[in-house]
Parts: sequence; C-alpha cells; structure tokens
Amino acid sequence: MLGDRVQLQQVVLNLVIERIEAMAEVSDRSRELSVRRSVTTRRWPRLCFVSVQDAGPGLAPEHLDRVFEAFLYDESERVGHGVSPSARSIMEAHGGRLWVNRQRRPRLTFQFVLPAPNTAPS
Repeated sequence: MLGDRVQLQQVVLNLVIERIEAMAEVSDRSRELSVRRSVTTRRWPRLCFVSVQDAGPGLAPEHLDRVFEAFLYDESERVGHGVSPSARSIMEAHGGRLWVNRQRRPRLTFQFVLPAPNTAPS
C-alpha cells in the first residue's frame, strides 16, 4: 500500500511545527529539534520509522495519555501541548501507528511507524 503523500507530509510538518512551538519559551538551553527516519531491511514486511524529538519543556507523565487531544494546556509549565487528533487517524488509515515517548525530562519524542512500500524481499 502506498500512502497519500500530502497527508503524510502534513503529519510530519505538523509534528515539526508543534515541537518548534513547544520550545518557544526555552531559554536555559539550546533549542534542538531532531527528525530521523529509518527503514527496516531485514524484516518482512518492511517498516518505515520516523521520530521527531525536541528539547522543549517536556510533559508531565500524567498528561501523556492526553497528548493527542486537540489542545492540552499545562498550567504548571505554562506551555501548550497537543498534537492534532487527525495525525493519529491519518497514521492508522495508512496502516501505521503514532505515539509519544517521554524521554528524560525535558524531551519528548513523537514516533510513527508505517509499512514500507510492498516490494518482494530479495
């Protein structure tokens, strides 16, 4: 299955923009954003992994299950978080999955996995 390129690009772009916005108030360290991708080569079916990691304020553990709400505002951190719920549904419609990992604070990593294009293994 090949995906809708526009929808998939929109998910990545939204994640990047939201992570940049999450770092807007950071002043005590460098604002770093990392976007990585990899494709499995020794597994069938092949999978494509993408991660977007920021050096923003992070997110309290009790808010992780709410991060895919339209908008989450954490008063204690004075930072708005929230990933469009459509991002998760776009990933699922493409046979993939989107999730968030809380790394050591202050970092969040959003990751998704999608099936890579169907090509016969060699």
